[in-house]
Amino acid sequence: MAISGFYKEVLGTKLYIERNEGPENGAFEILCLHTAGRETRQYHRILELLEDKYQAYAFDMPGHGKSWPLPGNAVVKNHHDAGRYIWEVAQTLGMKRVVVIGCSLGGNPVYHMAQEYPVEAICSMQGGDFTHTDEYVLNLLDHPAVSVQHSHVEYTECLVGEKCPADVNEFILWGVCCENGRTKHGDLTIYAGYDVREKMKDITCPVLVILGLDDPSVPERQVKETMSRLTGTKKLVYKPVPGYGHFILQEAPEIIVDSLKDFLGQI
Repeated sequence: MAISGFYKEVLGTKLYIERNEGPENGAFEILCLHTAGRETRQYHRILELLEDKYQAYAFDMPGHGKSWPLPGNAVVKNHHDAGRYIWEVAQTLGMKRVVVIGCSLGGNPVYHMAQEYPVEAICSMQGGDFTHTDEYVLNLLDHPAVSVQHSHVEYTECLVGEKCPADVNEFILWGVCCENGRTKHGDLTIYAGYDVREKMKDITCPVLVILGLDDPSVPERQVKETMSRLTGTKKLVYKPVPGYGHFILQEAPEIIVDSLKDFLGQI
């Protein structure tokens, strides 16, 4: 199993992309969206596990990981612009039957993608169609007196499920050490302003919803409210997973991939 990385210019920005060695003639191609402040390394195990059946890609949004920022050292701050980058990455890669999956900040815009772009299916992990963040939190994310790497460690750890392996938990916390305040501020600005409830009825493609139940930041009630608005989808599958939390893509990649393969095998 091998993962290769490369750069593509997308909408004038140099973005870093990684892919597995999955079959080019597979039924679907999968595009993976990272969580707030993070990057493609979150998906390494998932990319490996998908390799026998699907070609899959993960990419760093502008200003994340190894991708260049926007002009003026800026980052994306609304879900409409995020959607443009996501779709343009798929087009730049020549993807044809696109399945978009994402977690947390990445688990929200998959619904926007299904509303506005011709995706084949979506998978939302720890996501919803409506979220908010306190302005107080946003103000402290890009402040000269606050270190995001230090201030977010304990909060991140409280979001991890009790079944998460110790080495995985360590790497999730290392992800906090790699964040920067400006990028995280942009991401949570998107999160704070995210509301696509009005168009949920327009989604017709199949939808897979996966929820790690040990996540206090994304209650099951919120996810079920999101699903209740998916009145037009051809297929809706809900997979609640006890014992795992907010970073379920890293905590339980085997469960994610098994669920995704079963789901895609039925459409």
